[in-house]
Amino acid sequence: MDIISELRKRSREKSRTIVLPEAKDSRILEAAKIIIQENYSNIILLSDEEVLKNEAAKIGLDLSAVKVIDPLKSPEFDGFAQEFFELRKHKGVTIEDATEQMKDFVYFGAMMVRKGMADGMVAGAITTTADVAKSAIYCIGFGEQVRTLSSCFLMSVPDSVYGEKGTFVFADCGIIPDPKPAQLANIAKASAELFRLLVEAEPRVALLSFSSKGSADHPMVDKVVNAMRIIGEKFPELIVDGELQLDAAIVPEVAKIKAPDSNVAGRANVLIFPSLDSGNISYKMVQRLAKAQVVGPMLIGFKKPCCDLSRGCTIDEIINAVCSTAIRVME
Repeated sequence: MDIISELRKRSREKSRTIVLPEAKDSRILEAAKIIIQENYSNIILLSDEEVLKNEAAKIGLDLSAVKVIDPLKSPEFDGFAQEFFELRKHKGVTIEDATEQMKDFVYFGAMMVRKGMADGMVAGAITTTADVAKSAIYCIGFGEQVRTLSSCFLMSVPDSVYGEKGTFVFADCGIIPDPKPAQLANIAKASAELFRLLVEAEPRVALLSFSSKGSADHPMVDKVVNAMRIIGEKFPELIVDGELQLDAAIVPEVAKIKAPDSNVAGRANVLIFPSLDSGNISYKMVQRLAKAQVVGPMLIGFKKPCCDLSRGCTIDEIINAVCSTAIRVME
């Protein structure tokens, strides 16, 4: 069974509740229809109910099978605005500002996750990554151990012998342009935990560079070396190595030459990129040229799961985002 089919199966078994705040987008409604039909997850749609009835009727979406909330008419609205004000007043946010912010359905959805009314949120079909991330930062909040927001992708490359039978996690591919060593260390930790949860296999983490084990001398290489040192101090349990070039990280024959003493080289399944340039370009290249199946961008570092969507997302990508978010919910 391929990893995507496995994620959908496990999501069905979990039976979590995911809020979709962008019900005005037709792709979200089409995805919700399939999710409900296949019983992958329980769904909350945020929308004006009368508008949603008309749109749902066009595609045959049974609204009796989902929970529909209009944030502007919700009895929770004032309480959410008050709590948002308490959370952000130290930054100069007024109660009027907070009330206005809660009119944004993505922020309302994130507050639902904070309050336990939903297990996770998927948004981004019509909202920028920056706005989805801010809603999660302000409303859901960071986890205790890894206080670095980043994003990663689950990549499933067909007919590949590399990684975990062609499956990888790539990070960070969407948030931090030039991560500092401490941020790279946190990204490595959070990505490894996500890989273990979604793939149910041992993560082997490679900190990527254009250098392998001192083959080049440059401040960008030093950054990766310093990240490796921090990981050793903060997360000694991680199976990790770096700095490694991509071929040394995943190809056993190359690893024997470039990093013969490494316990990760040639076998890496979690790839940590040194910059957003390299991470974003790489995941899109693998997706398009190798026809990889992609899940994400999954936002990591928060107390509760949140998944961003590309504004060019497909219906299948929305379904996979919902399923992966459901699996990430902790007991």
